[in-house]
Amino acid sequence: MDSRHTGSGDTSGEYPGFVALSARLTGWDERELRATGKVRLHHDTVVGRLGRAAVGRFLDDVAAAGGDPGGVTDEFSRAVARAITHLWRFGEWPDVILPDSSGP
Repeated sequence: MDSRHTGSGDTSGEYPGFVALSARLTGWDERELRATGKVRLHHDTVVGRLGRAAVGRFLDDVAAAGGDPGGVTDEFSRAVARAITHLWRFGEWPDVILPDSSGP
């Protein structure tokens, strides 16, 4: 996830990659996501739960699918996409066991 931030709180430029991907996953507008005040919290939750290497693998898979998370075929990355969507919709990380993230 994009680790740049421009200040405290959910400013309009904070974590642009994470917000753009979250918008694709949830169907919500980027402004709606930012208005929740949870961008930094959710970004940090994803990185904290998965680790940077697994997040990188997920982002690589999304990029390989042309930037469309719905086009991802890898089981681990599909589970990550569902977990991020759940986090935005319900405000908590889902109680799921993710498939092995070590790759094929």
